[in-house]
Amino acid sequence: MRPRMRRHLVNDAVKHLGRPVRENAKGGTAQQAKPLTKRPDMTWHDHLVMLLHIGAEIEHGLMVQYLYAAYSLGGEQVPEKHQSMVKGWQENILAVAREEMGHLLSVQNILTLLGAPINLDREDFPWDIQYYPFPFKLEPFTMESLSCYVYAEMPPESEFIETLEKTPGKRRLPRYRQFEAKDKARIEESVRKRAPVGRLHRVGTIYDEIIEILGDSKRIPDTAFQEHTFGMQGSWDDWGRGYQPDPRLLDAEGNPKPSDRPAASGREAHVIIDQVATRTQALAALRALSAQGEAPHLAADETDEPSHFDRFLEIYQEFDTIKDERWRPSRCVPVNPTTLNDPDAPNRDGFIAAKRSRDWAELFNLRYRILLTYLAHTFRLARVTRGDAPSVRAVVMHRVFGEMYNLKTIAGILVRLPLRDGGSGDGASADAACAGPPFEMPYNLRLPPAESDAWRLHRDLLGSSDRLCHAMLASPDTEGRAYLKTLIDLGAQSRAWIDQILAGLGSTERHCV
Repeated sequence: MRPRMRRHLVNDAVKHLGRPVRENAKGGTAQQAKPLTKRPDMTWHDHLVMLLHIGAEIEHGLMVQYLYAAYSLGGEQVPEKHQSMVKGWQENILAVAREEMGHLLSVQNILTLLGAPINLDREDFPWDIQYYPFPFKLEPFTMESLSCYVYAEMPPESEFIETLEKTPGKRRLPRYRQFEAKDKARIEESVRKRAPVGRLHRVGTIYDEIIEILGDSKRIPDTAFQEHTFGMQGSWDDWGRGYQPDPRLLDAEGNPKPSDRPAASGREAHVIIDQVATRTQALAALRALSAQGEAPHLAADETDEPSHFDRFLEIYQEFDTIKDERWRPSRCVPVNPTTLNDPDAPNRDGFIAAKRSRDWAELFNLRYRILLTYLAHTFRLARVTRGDAPSVRAVVMHRVFGEMYNLKTIAGILVRLPLRDGGSGDGASADAACAGPPFEMPYNLRLPPAESDAWRLHRDLLGSSDRLCHAMLASPDTEGRAYLKTLIDLGAQSRAWIDQILAGLGSTERHCV
């Protein structure tokens, strides 16, 4: 069920739970963190699964918003003296996005442990329920969007104060003191302007409640945990080591692309993906991913693993020192770009009107769907593949990482293309409106029930990409022609591999009959 069809169901659940509010200084209302009761028609297990599904959607939504902000950074309008700093901001934001991917997978593991369906969905338009930190919005990197990211990952006040008291003299403490004295009020005011009726939510709020419910054996008995699912879950061995340069990573011209990963530093991503077999392990996994988002003690202890809050706060304070120099760190990409020319859409300015740019945007959406479909299949394959069988699942996971690089390459092309016909987005003007990666969700993420049909879906999606690439190559002024040809060649190899799998499945089915 897509978010637009499901929204009223979750909102109804939250309304029934009730939302205690308090008046703020501006006369609006701000959400007050308080444990919520469940609906009477839901079991505690059902309520917990609902919260985990919301948590997964939050992680997915934050990940793509961070990616969009990171992809927007750079351009000819950035002064040469600031280019290195802006590149560092981009690397830090991309690291956070990679870590959010680990969070998303860890939540899927806990859902699997509880015998619940996974959820790779996310909201596809602005709406608000209890736990979302701010309405979903794909937007360029600005002081306002950065304020939202800092607030979303902000630690609770009590934990922040405790860190200040216990760790005097540490090098990051001046940053925290500046945050308390100057930045926090401005950040909250900026976020409050876009939050419906002034509700402000930290990401950590939902994990606080999930941890409380999951840790209560009266509400969630030991029988709810299915330890035999341990081998069906994603692991760091599967995914963590995939966050490294792919030897086949290509640029838009189809040439081998040198690694742009920084040397080991605080900008490196520290991907957490925990397999879980017990309540204790599930709680530890949730606390770890919550801490990676907001815990200030990571910075106070001077580890090499800054939290998301630390990364964003550092960028915020650096940006604040130079924001009056009258230049933008990001290109002129639209808010909520879309390939749909809907006259009733609330944001008509985001329509990618330029035909050649829209072709690339549609290709981006298709490869995004391919990525999510592969990702969903990895969890099914873990359930149906024998341990002594060739690791088809490992190959599918490799395809997931390949699609991540495809999205990065196509996004890099889109932010240099014009938003509208007659414009130029490649540095012709610092104010030229550029296109951007739309990250539009497919109508459905469910795999067909039959395994053979799931593989046919993969093959069909690759065929659609093939046809779109050929259509784009028919235009003589198409950018990235070598990349499109390479994408077609790799797609042909993938379809041939899928045909072999289908042949094997057909043989097995005939044998069973």
